[in-house]
Amino acid sequence: MSDPAIVLLHGLFGFSRIIYWDYFNGVQDFYEQRGFRVITPRVPPASCIEIQAKSLAGQLEGESGPLHLIGHSMGGLYARHFITHLDGHEKVHSLTTLATPHRGSPAADYICRSISFYRLFNGVHELTTGHMKTFNENTPDSAVVCYRSYSCCRPVNELPWSVRDLGRIIQQSEGANDAQVSVVSAMWGEHVRTLHADHFEVIGQNFWLNPFRQRRRFNHFDLYREIADRITEQA
Repeated sequence: MSDPAIVLLHGLFGFSRIIYWDYFNGVQDFYEQRGFRVITPRVPPASCIEIQAKSLAGQLEGESGPLHLIGHSMGGLYARHFITHLDGHEKVHSLTTLATPHRGSPAADYICRSISFYRLFNGVHELTTGHMKTFNENTPDSAVVCYRSYSCCRPVNELPWSVRDLGRIIQQSEGANDAQVSVVSAMWGEHVRTLHADHFEVIGQNFWLNPFRQRRRFNHFDLYREIADRITEQA
């Protein structure tokens, strides 16, 4: 068995790093400075869950564990597939999901019914509420893995203008949300708490871009410190 490692899993249209831009902004350095070993896989960013999970399995093939997965958005879904269907439970000790649409998203439903460019990607169709109902029926949790989740939300008027309409759509169907995923959909396993953040702030990305109005800042490093404390307690 190797040293425990934290595995950071990006979401839809995500990446590990582009030049100096980290998807999980500053989190890898934050953890490594605290003595953790960190793995940042990159899976096909807009593909289906099964393909993403197989890519993850290939990149973690040489790891014997224990692994502690942290999945943002769709990252939590291909992590669940990996654990349940690709023997990931043999090396994964915990999965923490951040704003993951475990029950799908009305935003994906809307996009797939519209003429949006984004409907061309398989990954978007996989996040519809209908598809996720089937996924959950076929992907039971592993009894040997600890599942934790965090949900996110802000009032609609605090969401970035570029995704505010999607926030309104989700609000009408499922209530409080982060502009991509509702609080209800993000709850899975032990729901730790709901964060006052939008879908992007939780990974340290700020798309507010409104020079005329301020909103309360979300410090994502406090969240990742809390997750690390829980992982350490579990070890």
